[in-house]
Amino acid sequence: MSHTAIVPDHATIRNYILHHRLPLYFSKAVLTHIETYMVAATAKGFRGKVVDLAEYSDCHRTTLGHFLAEGKWDHGVLQAKVKTESLRQVMQVSQRTADPLFVIHDDTIAQKSKPSSQAEAPMELTSFHHSHLLGKVVWGHQMQAAFVGCADLSLIHSIDLYDKTKTHPDGTVYTKIDRVCDMAATFPLPPHGGYVLVDSWFTCARVIDCYAAAGYHLIGALKTNRIIYPQGIRFSVQDFATHIRKEDVRLVTVNGSSYWTYRYEGALNDIDNAVVLLCWPEHAFGEPKGLRAFLCTNVSLETKTILAYYAKRWPIEIFFRQSKNNLGLNTYQVRSSTAFIRLWALLAFTHLYCTTGLEQPHQFGDGLRLVRKQVQQDRVRAIYECGQRGVPFHVVCERFKLA
Repeated sequence: MSHTAIVPDHATIRNYILHHRLPLYFSKAVLTHIETYMVAATAKGFRGKVVDLAEYSDCHRTTLGHFLAEGKWDHGVLQAKVKTESLRQVMQVSQRTADPLFVIHDDTIAQKSKPSSQAEAPMELTSFHHSHLLGKVVWGHQMQAAFVGCADLSLIHSIDLYDKTKTHPDGTVYTKIDRVCDMAATFPLPPHGGYVLVDSWFTCARVIDCYAAAGYHLIGALKTNRIIYPQGIRFSVQDFATHIRKEDVRLVTVNGSSYWTYRYEGALNDIDNAVVLLCWPEHAFGEPKGLRAFLCTNVSLETKTILAYYAKRWPIEIFFRQSKNNLGLNTYQVRSSTAFIRLWALLAFTHLYCTTGLEQPHQFGDGLRLVRKQVQQDRVRAIYECGQRGVPFHVVCERFKLA
């Protein structure tokens, strides 16, 4: 009896693929592999390895490896689908609620083992990068991600490799800030205002100007060595903080946490006018290690609103952690750049499915649990139907890689 007669029917995932009209762009074989990835990636213990995909496919792992590294299909279609769908979803929410749009940028490192100098086929485009999380230089791939959001909805928009070897036509290095600035022009004009949320690396005049041209203000973390000019006097943020007294600050509560805040409005180096907030946790006022600074180019926003908006940057940090823990973002072992960039495109499409592809929007963790349950039910249903049709036990075991 053919094994195809007992293949689990993952109808929900297949319907999502059809909804995005992927059959217009990909062959039946490629669509099958995309479905296989989505099924495997949402299973417990997925590490992003080809052998994990083979567990949920009739194909040998070498076929799946060829699909990723050398297959004739355009992963840019998936990347474009993720961008288009994420923007469509958040624009709908903004038009319904009249809330502002948020664009969130950040980067992370997929850490890898440094290969031996004698390795014949090391992983492509790996290099040394400084990890702020670990506080040291590590070997691996650095990626830049963008999220879009509105109200309580935050969605993956893009994942791109940061390639240190990429240059402009004049030979200068194409930086992470260049990438963020280039993306500014790709976002629609926000119908009810918009903000780009960034960490201190991207809080600079170039990013501010590029997003201002696109119709967005910037709210970003600020390094405490940045220069401000209170009453025309030149101070670094950290030095000025030593002159702030308890009667100069007020307590602000955001998302259940309270902070002492001081509000400065005026010039910074390369920035004519902005709000700078100096913040300390409620029980650490005046402590240098507790000081955090934030910049907002919309000087009309209240202090509490600025901090509440900046807190909406957190979903991208959660995305990195959840993708590394559940979707193999940190443990893939494919060697070619084409293969791992395709894995990232598949990962983003799967993440979007878990958040928006079910009956209603979900946080990724909740959506992932629902998809896992559905996939398990599909497999159990296939086994149950085999029993009803009298399929021999050894055939079922072979199909589900249990022989």
